[in-house]
Amino acid sequence: MKGLTLEIKPLEGFGELEFGSTPDEAIRYLGEPTEEEFIEEDDDFDESMIQYFDDHGISIFYEEVDGLFLSNVETENPETILFGAKVFELTIDEVINLMKENGYSDYEIEEIDLEDNEEEKGQWLIFDDALIDFLFEEGKLSNINWGAPLDDDDYYDDDED
Repeated sequence: MKGLTLEIKPLEGFGELEFGSTPDEAIRYLGEPTEEEFIEEDDDFDESMIQYFDDHGISIFYEEVDGLFLSNVETENPETILFGAKVFELTIDEVINLMKENGYSDYEIEEIDLEDNEEEKGQWLIFDDALIDFLFEEGKLSNINWGAPLDDDDYYDDDED
């Protein structure tokens, strides 16, 4: 898409697409999704939906509370920008420094096994204050997932400061 801005905005959204947006707004911004997946309500989760935009390396997650609203974004697109930097080109230490420089310092690093191979290790770099997680596989950033601030009733809280 022309003019598509692949910029992560922690606690706000992705490019011009803000948390709280509808699936139709995402389609206007990103084009038709490759696939849409509806997840029925059960004991653990409310009804939700995922839109996959494979051409852009983006997945968008929606929660159902008085209508579907954009609650989470995931990307593996190497052109993605975070605070002016092409984030997929950064090391884990560089991402930590970038986040700290922009006011986010509440993080932890969680070691994980990749796939079924216990030999391959990965790391989740988790910033709770920004609601953003970075997955590093073999030292290289492979995936970023970030979400909307929600209030106690799981409504999008756009007053988060």
